[in-house]
Amino acid sequence: MVDNLDQDIKATDKRPLKGKAPRKGPAKSLRLAARIRNYFFAGILVTAPIGITFWISWSLVEAIDGWVTPMVPPRWNPETYLPFHVPGFGLVVIFVALTLVGLVAAGFLGRVFMRGSEQMLNRVPVVRSLYSATKQIFETVLAQKSTAFRQVALIEYPCRGCWAIGFITGQTVGEVQRQTDDMVINVFVPATPNPTTGFLLFVPSRDVHVLDMSVEDGIKLVISGGIVAPPTDGERTAEKIEIAPTPEPEPEPVKRKFSLAAKLRNYFLAGVLVAAPISITFWLVWKFVSYVDNRVVPLVPPNWNPETYLPFDIPGLGLIVSFVGLTLIGMFAAGFMGKLIMKTGEGLLARVPVVRNIYSAIKQILETVLAQQSNAFRQVVLIEYPRKEVWAIGFLTGESEGHVQSITEGETVNVFLPTTPNPTSGFLLFVPAAEARTLTMTVEEGLKMVVSGGIVTPPDRYGQDGIVGPTAEAARDVARTKGGSMIDKETVAGE
Repeated sequence: MVDNLDQDIKATDKRPLKGKAPRKGPAKSLRLAARIRNYFFAGILVTAPIGITFWISWSLVEAIDGWVTPMVPPRWNPETYLPFHVPGFGLVVIFVALTLVGLVAAGFLGRVFMRGSEQMLNRVPVVRSLYSATKQIFETVLAQKSTAFRQVALIEYPCRGCWAIGFITGQTVGEVQRQTDDMVINVFVPATPNPTTGFLLFVPSRDVHVLDMSVEDGIKLVISGGIVAPPTDGERTAEKIEIAPTPEPEPEPVKRKFSLAAKLRNYFLAGVLVAAPISITFWLVWKFVSYVDNRVVPLVPPNWNPETYLPFDIPGLGLIVSFVGLTLIGMFAAGFMGKLIMKTGEGLLARVPVVRNIYSAIKQILETVLAQQSNAFRQVVLIEYPRKEVWAIGFLTGESEGHVQSITEGETVNVFLPTTPNPTSGFLLFVPAAEARTLTMTVEEGLKMVVSGGIVTPPDRYGQDGIVGPTAEAARDVARTKGGSMIDKETVAGE
């Protein structure tokens, strides 16, 4: 880049002035200004990438040091005895700690402790879901033979003749594979310039073209919107993916001795597999508990707050207060006075122009989602999106009604299509009922599959307890014979 700028400067210097004879004074000043300008931009091109890289790396090291170093006892901290700061000390502590955790977890006592800890976590409703999903993702991604997010592919998206970059997360298995006609591959299609969100698609293997490109180069290409192209040697071609549907069992590996570096690496990865799921799970739970405590505890009168009389804080006090408060409100609202107050309050809100719309919408959503017989977000479906022969997971939210149903051809159902890995955003689609294939997996399992980008695959329950996996149209027809609007999987299984 710098050489090209220098050549441009020389070409500018040799270009004669049209119409008049060249004058030495002004021409020299113009050439000097052009040189200074081009050298200035060349300096930016040289120093900016290096400076930004070091700044990001230094900020990351300082953040880790600031979080880890205070946890180290002063007698073990070299900064206690040295007159200067040791940059990167936190990274060293993390590496040593995870290696020791892996070393302990590989032993008998470590396995017993991990088994007992997992049994305790599996008894907590929300925590067990977070832990199991996080653990399965780390085990899949860090496995030595795993191909999750290690291959870049080119697929036709969102229609034929239009192509997009995707990342292969594995071969589709379970009931999603059984519901499709061809062998399909899990492909995560990221958004630009934020590749941490996108869609999980199930694409036929014949339409997945593996690129001779590293995942790092693929992410650069996506983030830059196509500006940063990966290096090419002129001989790279896109090949169709070839993944064996049922790999043959490998012979037992021959035992061999590992070097000290290999042992440390294996212990470090084992430490990551043990510590990361537990740490992430507790961090998310602690963040949620702290969030609720910070907003609920200040509302409690000091006389009723046990922290006023205790010398320490009570984690989770906000959750307890919220649970007790909502229970008391529900008890009061179920009585005569509560119903009268609610009716009067709703009448007052109905007279406020903007507030009444917000209140009615929120109330209707909560009544639909929290109703005991509601099927909103209680069924997972497989739909063809964004084109034929490409599939995606969605969540059935009900039947299409009103003007939407009258305009569309045939009977349609409401399907929420979530994004990956953030399922709180997505698209609302009105899909023909005959084309929405109901899956036997639970909503929780469907969310895990979407969040993990297809890495976490739920078990296929086809044929178990009479479950046959009907389409949404068949489920609705059975529901009508029962006198309801929709029907859950257990009722269909009983048929």
